[in-house]
Amino acid sequence: MILAYNCKLRVNSSQEIIMTNWLLMLRSHYNFCLRDRIEAYEQVKSPKLGNYSDLKTKSTCCPLTCSISNKSQLGEAFKKSGKKRNAYEMQSSELPFLKQARPWYKSIHSTVLQQNLRRLKTAFENFFDGRGYPKFKTRQRFKSFSYAPNQVKLEGNKIYLPSIGWMRFFKSRNIPDGFQLKTVTVRQKADGWYISIRIESKDIPQSKPKDLEQIKTGVGIDLGIKKLVALSNGELIENPQFEKRLSKRKTIRQRRASRKKRGSSNQKKAYAKLARLDQKIVNQREDYQWKIAHHLVRLADVIVLEDLNIQGMIKKCRAKQDENGKFLKNGQSAKRALNRLIRDCSWGNLTEKIESVAAKFGSICLKVNPKFTSQKCSHCGHIQKENRNKERFLCLNCGFLADADVQASVNVGIKGLKTLGISQSKLLRVPQKVTPKPELTGSKNSDSARSWGFPPGATESRREISVSLEAEPGNPQQLKLFEWVNGEAISC
Repeated sequence: MILAYNCKLRVNSSQEIIMTNWLLMLRSHYNFCLRDRIEAYEQVKSPKLGNYSDLKTKSTCCPLTCSISNKSQLGEAFKKSGKKRNAYEMQSSELPFLKQARPWYKSIHSTVLQQNLRRLKTAFENFFDGRGYPKFKTRQRFKSFSYAPNQVKLEGNKIYLPSIGWMRFFKSRNIPDGFQLKTVTVRQKADGWYISIRIESKDIPQSKPKDLEQIKTGVGIDLGIKKLVALSNGELIENPQFEKRLSKRKTIRQRRASRKKRGSSNQKKAYAKLARLDQKIVNQREDYQWKIAHHLVRLADVIVLEDLNIQGMIKKCRAKQDENGKFLKNGQSAKRALNRLIRDCSWGNLTEKIESVAAKFGSICLKVNPKFTSQKCSHCGHIQKENRNKERFLCLNCGFLADADVQASVNVGIKGLKTLGISQSKLLRVPQKVTPKPELTGSKNSDSARSWGFPPGATESRREISVSLEAEPGNPQQLKLFEWVNGEAISC
């Protein structure tokens, strides 16, 4: 079983200087090795051997001087045994020569440099899996380094980092005994340095998903903006919009930082203060999402989520031009506010947390295609775009009236249970009450539908109106316990 613990370090000034310098050197090493791998990859991708071997200078040379590996140009391509090395092994064999050419790299622990190359290896593996081309790291995007297993020592609330020394950390929760320390990552944030400790115990088995026969309940989830999560059982979890709450304070701090003299210590302090505010927003959002994830796992054995294309949802609108080539309004200024709200919701991180907690406790978590889930009636199966109007859902076929987000979550849950082959009776849902469908759709009914905000032609279920009793008096008197006469209370 593998667990992870995050703690904040108590670093002194000398240790902070060492770790800050390490980040600068490791970032330069990462970008240098990335440039090497890109050149080796581009050389083989484009058959240019014989013309030039250096894409930057484009200097002509003999093909024999070009790299014999399509992965890297650094290091030895073959081991002493004659086996061919991969890109990580080739660049790792170049580390002793790097320390000779640049002696300041000797201060960095050897396993930290190797883990830095493994980080680059993982980036290229993700690229070959279709997750995006590796990018060069800036200072804002390179804030961590890692130690290999069996390098770090842990004693109580103290931790020993090789080549840095002992330091204390805030032990917010006890780390269980019997676990072996795996990868340890040191990360710099706006409010200090943090450490992530991965521990593993082979004696404790990893939780396995429950069998389909053991499943008792399931829940469908619809993700939104105003309501962050809508469950099929009718529960609605609001979206606190942490970034919007602190937007005014953030604007003030941004304005103050921009007015400082460029490069001055006051400007650095102002931007550090701004970064701490951003970190506070992230911490609030992370804590709220973890609580939601644990609540959902306790609620049901099967959790069905929407497989949303978030990158496509926040994509910019296409530019529109008239006959003269002048750009026309395409609605991007209005969509920018929507994109900001979608990013504040952080649906991707919430989904990852739900999947992580579900895997930890053995629950089943799956994603389904959300197509037509907000337009389909869960009672009769009728699909029509006009069924939904903002946050209301009114089926034009059977007259079923419900909350639109809850209705969508029910459809998501039905899709998921159908995929697993589980009975829909195990889905947690609101008791559905179908409103009676009017037999006539005259002008009066159409006007009533418009008053609810639905388009013309929509049928609205007739709401029951209380009818007065025949024996009920026209002006009923209020019952009294006391009667006041001349300022004194007399019992009735």
